[in-house]
Amino acid sequence: MDKVLVVGGRATGLMMTLELARRGVPTRCIDLSSSIDPHVRANLVHSRTLEIFQGLGLDEEVSRGSTPEKGYVFYHDGARVLERPHATIEPPFPYGLAQVQPHTEAVLETHLKSFGAQVERGIALAALAQDADGVDVTLHDENGAEEQDRFQWVIGCDGAHSTLRHLLGDGFSGEQDAIPYILGDVVISGAEDLEPHKAHVFLHRSGEFYVFTRLPENRFFLIASLDKEAAPAGTPVLEELQNLATERARSSFQLSDPRWLGYFQIHHRLAPRYRRDRVFLAGDAAHIQSPFGGHGMNTGIQDAHNLAWKLALVVQKRAKAEILDTYSVERRPVAEELLETTRQITNAMESYHTLSEPDRDTFISSLVLPEEAQLEAARHLQEVDLDYSASPLCLTSEDSVQAGPAPGVRAPDASDVSVAGHPTSLFKMPTEAGYRLYLFQGASNAAPLAELTQAAETAQRYAALLTPYIVKMDMDGDGFGEHAVILDPQGTMHEIYGASSPCAYLIRPDGYVAYRSAELSSVDKYFDTLDLFAE
Repeated sequence: MDKVLVVGGRATGLMMTLELARRGVPTRCIDLSSSIDPHVRANLVHSRTLEIFQGLGLDEEVSRGSTPEKGYVFYHDGARVLERPHATIEPPFPYGLAQVQPHTEAVLETHLKSFGAQVERGIALAALAQDADGVDVTLHDENGAEEQDRFQWVIGCDGAHSTLRHLLGDGFSGEQDAIPYILGDVVISGAEDLEPHKAHVFLHRSGEFYVFTRLPENRFFLIASLDKEAAPAGTPVLEELQNLATERARSSFQLSDPRWLGYFQIHHRLAPRYRRDRVFLAGDAAHIQSPFGGHGMNTGIQDAHNLAWKLALVVQKRAKAEILDTYSVERRPVAEELLETTRQITNAMESYHTLSEPDRDTFISSLVLPEEAQLEAARHLQEVDLDYSASPLCLTSEDSVQAGPAPGVRAPDASDVSVAGHPTSLFKMPTEAGYRLYLFQGASNAAPLAELTQAAETAQRYAALLTPYIVKMDMDGDGFGEHAVILDPQGTMHEIYGASSPCAYLIRPDGYVAYRSAELSSVDKYFDTLDLFAE
């Protein structure tokens, strides 16, 4: 019996398959389409997603040809009224990037092949039935041929119209926004003065017109609202989008070379559950929200990043199946919050043209944020502020470190460190399949060498689950044996992690803090307390 079936070969499914394959889990990925969809349905890669890609060595390739996305410019009836820049967040990716989804998917699919896996295209899921030990599925190829197969686990990454979700009989509760939209992937002449690193929001008495941050090949992704009473059907023509650009943005804009034109309506929907026994949902199959903010693809990739390492541990019998319940515990609240915030943003933008002139001025003024709020908003937009502290997988010890990142938050990067004599940063270090354990010596070499070594040797009890690293500010002394050392000569990593005194940080495979303690040899408290893992 094969181990895992991933249904859907777009960004979420590609990431899910890649994360499983590189952990050695036999995984089959199917998709009904014949190739990667060339249409731009997602046009932003957020900072947190880039951090994940960096751990896979893919960030440079994904970034090729992209444009940093540095803020918004707002217009009223064609006149510029406000610029709202994104605050610069912490390195290594202070901004998200404008990049087309087909490029991101092509990079993921190419990398997937390096692990001997691939997307089997032209294959659809037709039926499934699960029991206590596995899932039986019926597959159809594009010629109608039928195939029966059986898997331990099945993951639906097959989009908003998920066949898998329908086969489970689960609903997709939520609502459809009342306003229809038109979109286009086009070239614009007469837009040379638009700052390429910003999105331009043209608010007009007849509706909204969005010119998003410039994409590769000097193209732009445009979205415009239509009349609430409109009932668009079929495929729009360029003239319709051109007329809206002329009316709401600038008469100088000349649109040409459309790669894609389409109508769509915004939906705010959430699956009632992310897991039913041996079947999971991820990405758009589990949640869809307004495109404003660019969270759809990014959230799906991070769903995969969250679930895959847990499932790999279960398949390899290094963790109990109960750990899989934490996927929904951690990721469903993220989707709930995104649905609400993007709904609020969408409603505010759609109501602008109905406001009185004084209320419009008030609305524009509300977009100006204090410096601290700008940074908070930017970190939230870039999805680096996610907090899993309510998860059972994140524990606070009684002797916890009083400074530095708390359990549940993203473990921050630190540059100017070196491993085995090679300069690097934490995010550039190869991403292990398991946990990382950072054993900090503390400022002024506070912890004796023997104590650090003993802590690393004690952690070897969990060698199948974690890799220990001794973190020192200099290389005085020897005798580290086979234990890896992170050299932190500037004390940057010590400072970021609040390690003025010796302490231990346990970092989850997806890069979030699982546990911290002032006691170096205390990692057993984490694993013993959870009772989810096999030594």
